[in-house]
Amino acid sequence: MDSLFILGIIALTSLVAYFWGTRGFDLRRERLTQATIEVLECLGLAVVFLVGNLAAGVALTHGLRALTGRFISIYWLNDISVLALSLLQALVLHSWLRRSN
Repeated sequence: MDSLFILGIIALTSLVAYFWGTRGFDLRRERLTQATIEVLECLGLAVVFLVGNLAAGVALTHGLRALTGRFISIYWLNDISVLALSLLQALVLHSWLRRSN
């Protein structure tokens, strides 16, 4: 039930954004598909950055364990900020790539 409620909220705000964009900002409906593709490209980059950041974190943690002989927890990688910063990295790279072409 909670999932349906959340999906309903997301659908409602998406619909409001669609009408606001097409009527308030005079955005063209035909460009919505291209915008969706760009968002999916950016999310793909975010996944690549997330995997890279997690792999680097695991490697660094194991390296520090080997060098210091002390236990260093890998659980610090289980933080929402890693996901948020990976998304930020992807947004910056995607924007940079778009402006370079």
